[in-house]
Amino acid sequence: LVACAGEPPPPVRAPGSDTSHGAPHSGPSLEDRAWGVLRSPALGLKLALPEARGWSEPGKSAPEAASWRLEHAATGTRLNLRRWRSSRLPRVDICDTELRQRVPGLASPDETNLVAEREVRVPQGFVTRITLLAAPAGGAGSPGSGPRFHGQATAVGAGVGECLAVVAQTETTSEAELAERLRLLDVALGHLRLSHIEDRVPAPP
Repeated sequence: LVACAGEPPPPVRAPGSDTSHGAPHSGPSLEDRAWGVLRSPALGLKLALPEARGWSEPGKSAPEAASWRLEHAATGTRLNLRRWRSSRLPRVDICDTELRQRVPGLASPDETNLVAEREVRVPQGFVTRITLLAAPAGGAGSPGSGPRFHGQATAVGAGVGECLAVVAQTETTSEAELAERLRLLDVALGHLRLSHIEDRVPAPP
């Protein structure tokens, strides 16, 4: 895990988010500051994240592991990055199906939870679909905490002979805070990069 300070990516607002209503958020926040680049040498990927020094690996993975996990301690936001071999010319839909086989329980987009979806050509040589979802969290929260909201941001990319994916999941009691976290995650996923452009063949799963 390597972090270095850097300028934040240009801000964007996730379509469909509205932070103008609701009570002020008093819990932990993910803030648009202190951006930095974190790198996974094992996967050959790097990602710019807000509050970069607040992210850590919850457990050390083996050097040849096919996934890289990060967690933002203050908010409990979790990231899971993966890269694996696929068919010679995979499509994003194929990579999405293979991701769901590797990571059971991912929410699927529908008319009740879809915030935004777009395709970008990042990292270099990939076509990547970024999807933002928001919905009430299942299960009861702690007494007096009020309702909780769950957010999921995914980036699923198809390259030549390989797929990659980033899954971000977060929960909060504030719809406005959830919208802001999804906005920041959307910015981060849109700036996913390869650590080395020539490194195009991932380790086997």
